[in-house]
Amino acid sequence: MLQVKYVRTTHENGRFLPFPTEAYQFWREHGWIVGEVLRLEQGMTFAEIVDACEEFLLEHPESGLLLPVEEPHLAWCLIKLLELGMAGVVTEPVDPTKAIE
Repeated sequence: MLQVKYVRTTHENGRFLPFPTEAYQFWREHGWIVGEVLRLEQGMTFAEIVDACEEFLLEHPESGLLLPVEEPHLAWCLIKLLELGMAGVVTEPVDPTKAIE
């Protein structure tokens, strides 16, 4: 069985990749919260993204977003980042003894 995880795809060899103006605008206005917690090197499940966003907001109350985070909003941000090429999908095998049925 495979597990879907998400990674940030904004950098290559330590350099920020060029994206269309629309992508930067979305990042600044909406996607930054998901983009901030996504990592380049290690995939995260959606549940891990939600948890990381909540932790980030607790550590940065000046961000202006309120807790609890709204999962549909985070899902929309993630989907849009995927569409813009600023996030990607990876799959990893799951130990069958630890799989949730």
